[in-house]
Amino acid sequence: MAVFKLRVLTPEKIFFEGDAEQLIAKTTSGYVGILKGHAPYVASIVPSEMKIRSDGSFRSAAISDGIVKVSEDSMVTVLTSAIEWSDEIDVARAERSKARAEKQLKAETSRTEFDLAERQLKRAVNRISVANKK
Repeated sequence: MAVFKLRVLTPEKIFFEGDAEQLIAKTTSGYVGILKGHAPYVASIVPSEMKIRSDGSFRSAAISDGIVKVSEDSMVTVLTSAIEWSDEIDVARAERSKARAEKQLKAETSRTEFDLAERQLKRAVNRISVANKK
């Protein structure tokens, strides 16, 4: 299968950089599959499972919100605030984060605090879901 260059970046690190055969990500419009030669493209990624096919096999990661960009030269870049491989997710920590976010959502808070708790809950639920698919 033909390969393209893929870079997945967070503010703290380069999560993945190398050749990929396929990228599957969930955008605000639904799932998108990217192969070599994909048309130039930009989309917002929502918290979900993202899959990277490299060396003939898929590897899954839990990604928070972000952006995917396919440039004219088929270079694919994913920018995200957080991402982790499914087999590296600390499920107990994710469960604690979920419980904290649920508690915060039930408390009387400002709209900003409510929105933050809602995002934290979505991220925790996504991490748990992706980890359980291992």
